[in-house]
Amino acid sequence: MKIAIDIGHNCPPKDTGASKFKNECEMNKAIGEHLIALLVKAGVDVIDCRPARAESVKVSLWKRTNAANTQGADFYVSIHHNAGGGQGSEVYAVSREGKTVAKAVLNKLISLGFKDRGVKQANFSVLINSFMPAILIECCFVDSQTDCDLWDSLGAKTMAEAIFKGLQESLEF
Repeated sequence: MKIAIDIGHNCPPKDTGASKFKNECEMNKAIGEHLIALLVKAGVDVIDCRPARAESVKVSLWKRTNAANTQGADFYVSIHHNAGGGQGSEVYAVSREGKTVAKAVLNKLISLGFKDRGVKQANFSVLINSFMPAILIECCFVDSQTDCDLWDSLGAKTMAEAIFKGLQESLEF
C-alpha cells in the first residue's frame, strides 16, 4: 500500500492557509508529520506530496497531485483545517472508495469530540486531479474557539492517531 500525504498549504510564499485562533499551516504540518510517522511504522509506503515552494496556489496544488500520480500512490490524503464560522470536522471525497474511507476517518475524528459535519463531495483540485481515490480532511475550524480549545487539549499526535486508525480500518493495511 502506497499512500500520498498532502500536508495542506505549507508552501510559501503564496499557499499559506487560514488563521485566526490558530494557524492552519502549523496545524496541518503537526498532524501530517505525526501521521506520516505512524504510517511508516505500520509498513506503509508514504509519499510526502508537500512541495518546497510554489509561485501560486494553482502550482502548489498541481505539484501535490503530480507527486502522487507519478509515484503511483494507491490512496491520497489531504490534511486541512477549515475557516468560515463553523465548528467540527468534515471530510470530502468524490469516489466511492474515497467516501468509504472518508466516513471511517470522520468517525474517528468525531469520537474525539468534534461536531459531525459529514462526508461531503466537492470538486477540489486535489480530489479531481489525483488518479487514485482521495480524501480531503477538514479536521476542525481555526476560527472556532471551541474547536481550537479541543484541538489544544488533544494535541496533534492524538489527531493523527485518529486519522491513522480510520485509514487503517478502511484501507486494511
